[in-house]
Amino acid sequence: MKNANKIITIFFLLSVLFGCSDDFLDKTPLDRLSPTTFYKNETQAKMALMGIYNAIQPNATPTHFYQFEFMSDNGYCQAAWQGSNEIGSWSTNSNSWAPNAKWQQDYKILTRANQFMKDISTAPVSDEVRTQMVAEAKFLRAYAYSDLITFFGDVPLITEVLTLDEAYVSRNAKSEVLTQILSDFTDAIAVLPKSYSEVGRATKGVALAYKAKILLYNEQWDAAAQAAKDVMDLEVYDFFSDYSGLFTEAKENNSEVIFDIQYTTNQPQPWPAEPFVLGTWQTSNITADMINSYYMTNGLPITDATSGYDDQDPYTNRDPRLASTVVLPGSTYGDATFIPASYAEYPCGAKPRKYAEYGVADVNTSTLNTILMRYADICLMRAEALIESGSTDQEIYDLIDAVRARVGMPAIESVEGTGLNQTQLREIVRHERRVEFCMEGTRYADMLRWKDESLVHDVYGYDKSKLSDPADPTKWVFEQIKITTINFNASKGWLWPVPQGDIDINENLLPNNPGY
Repeated sequence: MKNANKIITIFFLLSVLFGCSDDFLDKTPLDRLSPTTFYKNETQAKMALMGIYNAIQPNATPTHFYQFEFMSDNGYCQAAWQGSNEIGSWSTNSNSWAPNAKWQQDYKILTRANQFMKDISTAPVSDEVRTQMVAEAKFLRAYAYSDLITFFGDVPLITEVLTLDEAYVSRNAKSEVLTQILSDFTDAIAVLPKSYSEVGRATKGVALAYKAKILLYNEQWDAAAQAAKDVMDLEVYDFFSDYSGLFTEAKENNSEVIFDIQYTTNQPQPWPAEPFVLGTWQTSNITADMINSYYMTNGLPITDATSGYDDQDPYTNRDPRLASTVVLPGSTYGDATFIPASYAEYPCGAKPRKYAEYGVADVNTSTLNTILMRYADICLMRAEALIESGSTDQEIYDLIDAVRARVGMPAIESVEGTGLNQTQLREIVRHERRVEFCMEGTRYADMLRWKDESLVHDVYGYDKSKLSDPADPTKWVFEQIKITTINFNASKGWLWPVPQGDIDINENLLPNNPGY
């Protein structure tokens, strides 16, 4: 049963608590709440804090986690209006929806955090409560800034409430923003508890996990490895035995979940909900390249002649995570069988299973939590950080083996072997990230930070016309074909543009990122 104190929507409060402070706003409202009439007790302070958490949920279609799969080589969305196709085809411009939505969302989070820290400083709450709530606000500010520098590079660093006159800010160097991020995370880690009686709030483990992530993304390998180890040493988290169950409502808040967006009947997923997009719209595709990346159960890639792979029986004896993540041709979903030729769209001939919630009564309303960070990511981040620092120690094998073991896949030592070099281990950990986290929104950010242009390539799927009747071998032929052409745009590189609408208001944000 979901906790009643999960992140809640409080639009009546947010409409007045979070905004610019100018003279015309300094009057005491007669018909609504304001900072001068609010924060009268701990309950009200907590409501304001929940308003910051509330801003983490998607604020527009292209900021839903699944869209970042469609921006990557894992997935494909042919519907231009959803915003991911433009990014995935490397045709982004400064008016594109996705960069604008992400910029607005992250600045909403950190602006609310700044306002909260200002207002809580004089609220009549105990010092203990104030200190903990400020720590949560600092975590959330660092969370937002981590996202911003990952996608935009240099961004304005704002750590206090600004007046309108002060709001015409310039962009700060990414390194300067990173220093502030690490300071906020460190402050939060020092204060936050290991756990709460209520789920959904930032804990010490959450702050450590995101500190490890941003350190990894910025190639501070030793520090990233240590932060990940600090999460493990808390002994709070562990692998959940049921990989498929991780992404179901019945098994939420299990031992593997470190941080997630909590949804309730009073605050379901924002439109468009996951069951609608992933399970109903015919625009959510898993690429053939992604499907091909899953190994056989003997640990060998399908390209290995000794793997036992049969291209006309392609899903037998494959990594169990494939069937848990993808609705494959001929497989069941809900009470139906997926026959690609029967659908007007689904150009790749395969669609998501993870998070799709097939069989729910109302596809427009979902209360399934979205996992943002889980224990498997900690293990693979530490493994990657160790590899990039130059280590080839046994611990790297152990960390990756543990991720594989949960689904019954063989250990590195029994397949790839021992005594592997850095290049070989790097390839292994990157592959493991891909198959472990497919359809969880991590792949695109991995592509950005690795800057591997080989990952930007044409989209391939199945020829659907040859997949019409699994009972007739002549009408059930697996043939992979090119769906669309994608080329890396070197002039733009890996960063997103600062939104043009913000530049029109504030020219101090110029120059924009290269290529825009």
